Amino acid sequence: METPKDPFAFILDEHDRQFEICARLENFVGTLGSEPCAREAAALLTFLVQDLPVHIEDEERDLFPLLASRRGDDENLTIILDQLVSEHELDRGLVEPIVQDLRHIADGRTPSDIKRFCMDVRAFSEAMRRHINWENRVVIPLAEGILRAQDREHLATRIAERRRNLAPRGS
Repeated sequence: METPKDPFAFILDEHDRQFEICARLENFVGTLGSEPCAREAAALLTFLVQDLPVHIEDEERDLFPLLASRRGDDENLTIILDQLVSEHELDRGLVEPIVQDLRHIADGRTPSDIKRFCMDVRAFSEAMRRHINWENRVVIPLAEGILRAQDREHLATRIAERRRNLAPRGS
């Protein structure tokens, strides 16, 4: 992957993809049983087990620490970043049963409890949308305002490195 010129635009694009995945997941559970879905299950699975964790690493290992380093004495920022990391943990917990069910579906099997699967997807999608909206409205504008050119370059480089390291597994 080429290094993004604007890491914030890249993150916002990732957030748009996450909104799209939420919609696809919800559509997916709405059409379960009425059409072939193994291919879509596999695509959703790839996003949830590969792309989403990389995005979370971008934020937790690079963006959030950069913000903290520029505003280390800002107690409100510390609270915000801690909350976002907690939400990432919640996302990981919500996504795990979805991943298990998507693996079953991708393999041509039926999830053990379709009603629970639908509820899990709804809970995950709602949590993701709230989280992304918060980052888009608060974190990214804050980062654009306080991070220096060298911080942006570091973030962009790390984003690209993380995806280049992922490429052999994903190809």
